[in-house]
Amino acid sequence: MTFPASGSRPGRSELEGRTAGWLSDDVRRTLLARRVVLVHGTVDDALVAETAATLMMLDATGDERVLLRITGADASIEQGLVLMDVITVLGVPVDLVAAGTVAGGAVGVVAVARNRTLAAHATLHLREPDGAVAGRAVDIERTLAARAGQRDRFFAQIAESTGRPLATVQESWRAARYLGPVDAVALGYADDIE
Repeated sequence: MTFPASGSRPGRSELEGRTAGWLSDDVRRTLLARRVVLVHGTVDDALVAETAATLMMLDATGDERVLLRITGADASIEQGLVLMDVITVLGVPVDLVAAGTVAGGAVGVVAVARNRTLAAHATLHLREPDGAVAGRAVDIERTLAARAGQRDRFFAQIAESTGRPLATVQESWRAARYLGPVDAVALGYADDIE
């Protein structure tokens, strides 16, 4: 992929046109037939909606487990919570394999899956994604209060899934810790290393 000499970056629609076909329809159909869902890269609202819909569709069409493969994913806490909530209410188990660096809200998705396996080179980055708030003071206040509630719920779910005290989980995230596979298993974020 080449960019113009001026150093400008392509717009989102240009990138989508280049990257939307990274997986052929045949490969997608084969993965879905095997009940495998892929998540990679920066997780935006569209990817969250697509992943949630796919998980719910697989839940409705069979009783076998679903395998969620996460590679190099980064999500906000809000986006992570959406997928965490979907996984916890499904009627089928969701097993997970993670590779690359999984950061922010995507770590919560790893934590709530049933069987969680990390690739030998995987890293979990426990950090709250940066966010900006703008607007009138009353709107900023409401937004910050809503985000605080989401953060509390996010950490509570992680504490429950990992079997760690809530204060310990929150401290690890405040320190923006990086966990290799061995540490992630020891702290309850994963069950096994591939």
